[in-house]
Amino acid sequence: MPRPETYRALFDPAAVFADVEIDTGRPIAPQVYQMLRGRIVDNRLPPGAVISEAETARLCAVSRTPVRAAIQNLAGEGLVRVRPQVGTVVAPLDEARLDEAVFVRTAIECAVVRRLAEAKADLTALDPLLAAQRAAAERDDYMIFFRHDEAFHAALADLAGVPNAWGLIQSMKAHVDRQRLVLMSSIAGRSMAAFDQHRAVLGAIANGDADAAEGHMRAHIHSVLETETVAGHDPGQHADRRLQAR
Repeated sequence: MPRPETYRALFDPAAVFADVEIDTGRPIAPQVYQMLRGRIVDNRLPPGAVISEAETARLCAVSRTPVRAAIQNLAGEGLVRVRPQVGTVVAPLDEARLDEAVFVRTAIECAVVRRLAEAKADLTALDPLLAAQRAAAERDDYMIFFRHDEAFHAALADLAGVPNAWGLIQSMKAHVDRQRLVLMSSIAGRSMAAFDQHRAVLGAIANGDADAAEGHMRAHIHSVLETETVAGHDPGQHADRRLQAR
């Protein structure tokens, strides 16, 4: 078992937690959980990094109790593992969990857009999100695009009258997002490709074509793992990076 110092070389805790702001007027444990989860997803806390309960509490100016609760929740999601004599370690990328998350997300989101298409739902509420996505895509800023993408998919579920459906997806999709951000942010044009997929989904909904809406959404979700379709990307390299990304 590697010593803690070996893990710590992977990241600088002071830098990772430098911009953390905890609102003491709200429950602290959920904020710590969201903060740690976000940093695992965007790989600021990379696979193999040790999360010290005491150090995290000190750097975030909170007690150890909410940090401990947050870590327990992350362990339940498979995002961290408790290692004897090492502590809490960010879990490696997990292909099985990734495939399961894609399966669940596909089932739920295809049902969401089918419902919207059958109702020919009014989509004007999505206009600001589309404008923000376009701006990020034109800059090819995938990290910013990702945030607007999350809001877009949550809004679709809300418009379909099933806002909690996105919450169910969120409980699993971190395993997709960890690999998605590592891979997609390095591929030129990926943001615009995703934006075009969003427009195709919305076009089918506006036309009341449920089959097309479902098909476009299915293709969109699965394109997360199909980076070889982007010009200049080597499929073999993609497969290696999916398993070994750090």
